[in-house]
Amino acid sequence: MDENNKSIGNRGECRATSYLEELGYQILERNWRWSNKGEIDIIAIDPNRFRKKYLIFIEVKYRAWSLDSALRAVGYEKIQQLKTLAKVYLLKNKLDLNKTCFSFDVIAISDEKLRHIKDIV
Repeated sequence: MDENNKSIGNRGECRATSYLEELGYQILERNWRWSNKGEIDIIAIDPNRFRKKYLIFIEVKYRAWSLDSALRAVGYEKIQQLKTLAKVYLLKNKLDLNKTCFSFDVIAISDEKLRHIKDIV
């Protein structure tokens, strides 16, 4: 990814982070990376989901022209990668895979709009 794309992606992630914080989410990590296997854009706790602390793994996609284009960028392979990365994150942080509540969300951003899709898996 070239520097311009990194800068654009970072702006999208900052906008998503601000949005989540306004909703009361606690941001735990941004750009959490496991070796060269991939990255989770945002890891957060949603204190309002199911009335208990709930870990959310969030993929942020920015496309200047279209929310639909951003959403289509999160396909099967990306979701499988997120699942793998989430398991590694839980294990590295000594969280029990069977007892930790978590889900996967996507935040799609265009120049005009932001759409938050919960529980994509």
